[in-house]
This record gives sequence, C-alpha cells and structure tokens, in this order.
Amino acid sequence: MKEIKEIIDMGRRLDELAYETYTLFSKREEFDRQLVAFWADMAEWKKGHLKHWKKISKTYVYKNLFDRTPNDLKSIIKQLKNIQAEHIEFMRRLRKKRISQEEAITQTILNEFCLVTDIYLEIFFSYDETAKDLTSSCVEECETNLVKMAHTLKPYLRLNPLYAVLLRSIVDLKHKYDLLLSNFGASTKKKAV
Repeated sequence: MKEIKEIIDMGRRLDELAYETYTLFSKREEFDRQLVAFWADMAEWKKGHLKHWKKISKTYVYKNLFDRTPNDLKSIIKQLKNIQAEHIEFMRRLRKKRISQEEAITQTILNEFCLVTDIYLEIFFSYDETAKDLTSSCVEECETNLVKMAHTLKPYLRLNPLYAVLLRSIVDLKHKYDLLLSNFGASTKKKAV
C-alpha cells in the first residue's frame, strides 16, 4: 500500500528534522542548562529511533488494526505534509538563531505530537510485535520520552495550554497501546492457540 510507505517515509523525515532541531537546541548557550541537557538527551533518543525507521521501512507489513480506509490514509498524509512544511519553516528560523527558548519549548511539544497519532502507534506496535532483536518496546520508548518531556517542561509551561494537551496525549497513547496489547499482542495470540 503506497500510502503507508509514504507515511513511514514522512515519519522518518519528521524524526530526522526533530533530531536536527534538538541538536541545534542543545547547542544554544542562552537557553537554560536543564533544557539544553534535556534536548541533548532527546537528540540521542531520536538518533536511536531513526535506526528503527530504517528497519520499519524495509520490513513493515501494514495490518490496518484501526480499520482505516484509503481516504483516512490520504487525510493523514495531508496532515503530515502540513506538519513537515511548518517544521521546515521553523528550521529556517532556527538556523538564523531567531528562536526564543519559549518557541523552542513549544516546537518540542509539536514535534512529538505526530508520534502519538494512531497511525504511528500502530506502526510501532506492529514493528515491536515482529522484531526479534528489540531489547525494549519502541512504543514504550516513545511513552517514556513523552513522560520525561512533560516532567522537564512542566516549570516552563505553567500558562501554556500545550502542557494540558501533552498530558492528554500521553494518557491517550497509554490507553490505545493497552488496547492494542490486549487485542493484538503476542500474549493474546498465545492464549488463542
């Protein structure tokens, strides 16, 4: 299915942009040290996460666990293209050093929202279920990093409505992941046999 291949390619590209963004944030001397260290850690995580994308792009078989139609996939692609265009524009400004710490924090949250969408959750879940050499779950890594992000950014987001959205997306991710595990996880398959 060509739409899934395009969605995977866009996910990889968005993570490449996020890796570059976090690397540049971590080099900004005028930002708080705690945030600089946080962004350095996020860049390392993204670097490791990009290795998963390479494997996913070669081996992934779409199972349509959420019963999406081709039109649903086309809509997702359109949304991802908009996110990518906005991120590229942000990168232009970032390279010219025209980004405040507050803008960097907001962009960090926006970078990770696409990771918690149903389509990427499904892709990562299916990848986790089929990958033999994983030492940890790709979905659980995403969840752990989102929780870490929420904890680190909390003091900076007191009046920002994005913080509530971030917390809600963590809860949604956990709920949908539990749903996938209970309906399609390896232990479910073993019980059925």
